[in-house]
Amino acid sequence: MNRLKAKLTEGKKVLGCFLSTPSPDNAEILAGAGFDFLLIDHEHSFGGLTDAVAQLRSIRSSSTTSMLRVPTNDPVYFQRALDAGVECVLCPGVDKRSEAEAVVRACRYPPAGTRGAGGGLRAAHYDRDADYYRRAASESLIAVQIESADAVAALDEIASVDGIDMIIIGPRDLSGSIGKLNQFEDPAVFALFEEAERKALASGKFVGTVVYPSFTLNDMFKRGHHAIIATSDVGLLVKGAKAVIQSWIPSTES
Repeated sequence: MNRLKAKLTEGKKVLGCFLSTPSPDNAEILAGAGFDFLLIDHEHSFGGLTDAVAQLRSIRSSSTTSMLRVPTNDPVYFQRALDAGVECVLCPGVDKRSEAEAVVRACRYPPAGTRGAGGGLRAAHYDRDADYYRRAASESLIAVQIESADAVAALDEIASVDGIDMIIIGPRDLSGSIGKLNQFEDPAVFALFEEAERKALASGKFVGTVVYPSFTLNDMFKRGHHAIIATSDVGLLVKGAKAVIQSWIPSTES
């Protein structure tokens, strides 16, 4: 059972955290903290699928669901991630309907898609679960990321693709796509984010994003999002380290 998909289907709000390092220890700590899902990042981070499997093993004993952001829209990478036992996959930079359709095909077994049906898969408990192939489509969750002005313009068509479960909005790359990278307070950037948000929420698909600058986590949920990626392992380490250092007042005594 895909716990994340079940929670979303039941109408529950879910909270996630990026795993920006390939550390299984970080994965174990954050899964134990109670996040609904941990998003293993293979787009901007340096881990590989061997690292991801170690992280999946660390998460396994918890109620946390795994998600993996692939580096690009590559059917081979999708297949290998799913074969390894990743429960949810996220494709970055989907700009048009045909790209969303390609994501679904890569993640589905024939006749619905082109995913190769290998044997001895970790996802099928090394062939101990013969029913895996039948259940794979219903138990996995497929998400695409909206990260450009072109993607926002095509969002209605992207979201209409059968098999896409979730739309995740990426504000940073949205800002860059109109030449205003990281200028989150710029009216044009926020207007683009709002347009993406409005279209995604109207699509009937699950919708998620990160915490938009100047907004709180609760603000984002109140805007209608179903899933929020609240932070990252790196972000928590940096924030915690800064808090400790800033709390120390050096003695002025000689």
